[in-house]
Amino acid sequence: MKLYSAHRGTPGRWALVTCLTLVLTLSLAQVILERYFREADFHNKQLQVTQQLTGLMAELSGTINSNLSLISGLAAHIGIHPDINQNEFEAYASTVFRQEPLLVNMAAAPNLILTLVYPLEQNRAALGLNYRENAAQWDAVRSLDERGELILAGPVQMVQGGEAVIGRVAVVTRDDRLWGIVSSPIYTKDLYREAGLLDEDLPIEVAIRGHDGLGSEGRVFFGDRELFQDARSILASLEVGSGRWQLAARPVEGWQDASGTIWVLRSAFIIVLLMSLLLVIYRYGQSLREQRYQQALQKNQVLLQEVGKLALVGGWQVTPVKDRLDITLWNEQTSLIFGLGESQKPPSLDSLISIFDPVQADYFRTAIINATLGTPFDSELHFTGSSGYRRWVRVIGKPLEDGKSPYPVLGSVQDITERKRFTDKIQQQAIYDQLTGLPNRLLFHNRLSKAIAKCRRDHTKLAVLFIDLDNFKPVNDNLGHNAGDILLKEVGGRIKSCIRSYDTVARYSGDEFIVILHDVREAKTPVAVAQQIIDTISRAFLIDGNQIFCGASIGISLYPDDGDNVEALVSNADQAMYEVKRSGRNGWQFFTRTMQVVSEKRHSLSNKLATAIQNNEFSVYYQPIVDLTESRIKKCEALVRWMHEGKQIPTDEFIGLAEETGRINEIDRFVLERSSKFLTQLSHQYKHPIGLSINVSPRVFSTKDNSLELWLDLVTKAARHLDITVEMTERLLIDESDRIMWVLTKLKALGVTIAIDDFGTGYSSLSYLTKFPIDIIKVDQSFVKRLGEDRIPEALTETMITLSHKLSLEVVAEGVETAQQLAMLKGWHCDYGQGYYFDKPLAENEFSQRIRKQVSALQI
Repeated sequence: MKLYSAHRGTPGRWALVTCLTLVLTLSLAQVILERYFREADFHNKQLQVTQQLTGLMAELSGTINSNLSLISGLAAHIGIHPDINQNEFEAYASTVFRQEPLLVNMAAAPNLILTLVYPLEQNRAALGLNYRENAAQWDAVRSLDERGELILAGPVQMVQGGEAVIGRVAVVTRDDRLWGIVSSPIYTKDLYREAGLLDEDLPIEVAIRGHDGLGSEGRVFFGDRELFQDARSILASLEVGSGRWQLAARPVEGWQDASGTIWVLRSAFIIVLLMSLLLVIYRYGQSLREQRYQQALQKNQVLLQEVGKLALVGGWQVTPVKDRLDITLWNEQTSLIFGLGESQKPPSLDSLISIFDPVQADYFRTAIINATLGTPFDSELHFTGSSGYRRWVRVIGKPLEDGKSPYPVLGSVQDITERKRFTDKIQQQAIYDQLTGLPNRLLFHNRLSKAIAKCRRDHTKLAVLFIDLDNFKPVNDNLGHNAGDILLKEVGGRIKSCIRSYDTVARYSGDEFIVILHDVREAKTPVAVAQQIIDTISRAFLIDGNQIFCGASIGISLYPDDGDNVEALVSNADQAMYEVKRSGRNGWQFFTRTMQVVSEKRHSLSNKLATAIQNNEFSVYYQPIVDLTESRIKKCEALVRWMHEGKQIPTDEFIGLAEETGRINEIDRFVLERSSKFLTQLSHQYKHPIGLSINVSPRVFSTKDNSLELWLDLVTKAARHLDITVEMTERLLIDESDRIMWVLTKLKALGVTIAIDDFGTGYSSLSYLTKFPIDIIKVDQSFVKRLGEDRIPEALTETMITLSHKLSLEVVAEGVETAQQLAMLKGWHCDYGQGYYFDKPLAENEFSQRIRKQVSALQI
């Protein structure tokens, strides 16, 4: 208007000058505004893409890490229980799957061959996968073996079908032996959906590369690879296990400039050239457009704040101002995370730091000061919120090094309380027994190791009490495993009540508990505690309306007297406990060096026993069983003998050990197969049938493998050619199980004779003489050897013979050594005799000669 007034008398010039002025002014303004809007639009989109990508990465990271932590927990569990079987594996995995993770399955590959998987039916196709032979996965598995870290491999095509990323971690046992690996796939489709990458309304395009965690060097496996070639794309790295993924993002509509605004400006420029009045309209329209632009900015800010709330992420900035540090950037989400209420006003740095305890406050302040000098930080801190609960935050600070130090520090804060709780829960499951809540073996070993170190420093002593429950198995068998679990919980509580608060009680395994007693000054201290535990456990337990009684056998070892390390103290206490078991149970016993010698001898013998059959060290001897009426050999008992390195091992030393280790079943089958083959040949050679009497261990009836079936097959084959007698102990018949009755019935159907061995030394119940199909009783040699010396065994022996005959049973007298004993047995009409009076156990060639002489004598 001023320009118009100055040239009121020359409208043409005024118009020309005005037009030129407007053209120049608007052209300059148009160029400036066009550049401004392009740059503003570009930076705004960058900010939006960055914030959106940060939220997606937080979701993706949280989803991946929460699932990978389950795999690490499985690896720790198998490291503790390397002999885990499919049932135990499924029990653990099913507990994990109740948390509804994204894991497709959980698999374990001992020796790098996949043999354990859950769930089994849906993933049976993966069983037997040998990673060494799988070219697509071998490199990742081999690197895992070398680095010992948790890696996220893939994506790869699953054997079961579909694409998945696979978390793998090496399993190392307590003795640092590589057991194998555990792995669990996550279908990439589920992972992308959970992280929000598949949302139809996602405003950005995302691409991911870093196959097998190789970061920028890995191939692109999600999205358009062109995003990584676009220099304007936002790039970010995401740690996955021990590797990295790199993400690239850009807006769905691309990076195009604000062409609509620019064309409006250009149109306005043309219109202003035509009509000066349109300048007012243009300015009015520009005001409207600016208002809409501000509203869009506000909406975007609100969106970013909502994303921050969902991801529990806030931002902040600390700026050096003269000699102090001020918080210059702050938002409501940051305030909420720090528990400072819904305020967008930044607090002072001192008031922020004051929410932490003194140690953490000092650390946080130092970290910020160091960041202003160029050192970034990433820390996890905790504070007590207004609700009284502990809250965990992850605080990241990065110096903005765009000038001289001290630098401003830009940072973020994330609420990780739930993640920490979940991690703590996993750790709790790894070191505490889930049934009793007591420390498990892993935590116990850790505590004992620390206690030994303290005793070594302070020159003090400690005691280890190894506790094994007596008569626990009948509780499970008769009342069920639920009752057994309740009993174990109550036992754990009773033991805990007997020790001091700073002592330790742990569940070691099954029905075994173990105690650490600190600061033991006198031997009577662990004795008193052990006796108190025995008395406490001996009191009745009331479970589901049933009174249950059980006892405890306790072995005690002392540091440093009985060992100076965890393994020695536990092993020696265990040996002492087994000594209590052997001597009657429900008592306590200190470890002694004699036990160590016996244990080492048994261990050595056990190792030799393991290879004895393969090395052909066993042989069969035959002791004649003589018909006392005809005074000739009718049958023989097959007895095993063991020659090791030219020396015969006493039978009473290895038979009991074979029973304990389960090798007795293999020995019984060897004796049966060898003796039946020999006697069949002998009978054919002399055309003189000789019966075979064999012993069978009670263990064969209780094993879960196919030992009983194998033994029955051998008996069936032998019974076709020989008169077979199976000798069983009274202890076996007392169980009266259906399985034993089924076996006896099957043996009778085969024509096999059933004999009770060592009759009179066990329970000698007359009831099972009628309940079971018994044919023969063998009077124990402890009675026979005293015939002619003591009237009581004479009366008992005569009574047993008379009673057996009334029950139509035959009698074999064992241990006949004198003519007087033989005469008395014949006088009582005993059917058979066996003992050194007739012959000692004979080798095959000796027994063959004995039968040859008998056959020759009969032919005269």
